[in-house]
Amino acid sequence: MRIILIIPRILWTIGVAWLTFVDWLGLLDISPFPPIFYLVGSLGVFVFLDVGFWIYIIQTAGNWVVRIKYRKKMPSKSDYGCKVDYILPFNGEWTVFNGGADAGMSHSWNIVSQRYAYDFIIMDNEGKSFDGDVKSLQSYYCYDKDIIAPADGVVVKVSNKHRNSRVNGTKVFCDTWDIRGNFVIIKHADGEFSVSAHLLPRSITVRKGDEVKQGQIIGKCGNSGNTSEPHLHFQLQSSKSFFLSAGLPISFVNINAKEKVNYGLADTRGMLKEVLDAGNGRVHIGRGLEVSNYTTGVEHE
Repeated sequence: MRIILIIPRILWTIGVAWLTFVDWLGLLDISPFPPIFYLVGSLGVFVFLDVGFWIYIIQTAGNWVVRIKYRKKMPSKSDYGCKVDYILPFNGEWTVFNGGADAGMSHSWNIVSQRYAYDFIIMDNEGKSFDGDVKSLQSYYCYDKDIIAPADGVVVKVSNKHRNSRVNGTKVFCDTWDIRGNFVIIKHADGEFSVSAHLLPRSITVRKGDEVKQGQIIGKCGNSGNTSEPHLHFQLQSSKSFFLSAGLPISFVNINAKEKVNYGLADTRGMLKEVLDAGNGRVHIGRGLEVSNYTTGVEHE
């Protein structure tokens, strides 16, 4: 069955490659085919462009829209306070591998919607995030772990059908058209929406319109979308649009945090050794910290 499904894709690729070749011949004025072939052939160029190219275009456009809206005065940890109290979006101890509340720790500072995003993994005390075959998703400690709602809210968007991407321990893969893979977006307050992405295919337990409670299981950690290994991509943003939102500096309540033992074996970048006070009993976290909630809360069926 798999071969049957692949054959049409191979034939389509060959056809598009031929049309693209014809298009190039036309540009060189050595093609005997009519001009219409050039137009059709030019479409083939776009088929061969990596999904990352299109995401770059969309993100760049989104950046301009958001910057115009905020007139270059983007939300920052010094002038933005969360409207509700957030806990970490998982149970147990996880490590911050990407992310923080300033440019030096940022996940993606120049992508404004992901400016304050986090990548969370589970890491052992030898600086490893897996045990066993590096090419097996099941070898990674965080794979298939529960992901929970960080605060009460209403689910506004869900994607649950993207397959997992490949993993080989070094390269980033995106084996689907959406870099987020499977994700859940929750509205917690006016202008505050959380995104939990790269979730396990068909693991999401909520639907659009559902009301969720803080600590409620919403899915499981997977490896869908644009990813180098299983992890949770988590961010707070100003609207439900992943590409047309401003990233918000999220502060957490009721969490434990400590410097991760031997984190430097996995990552030579700068790291935090302790949380940053955000006021009102809240804290900012950053790369290199091992974090957990004080309590796991009540699990919901």
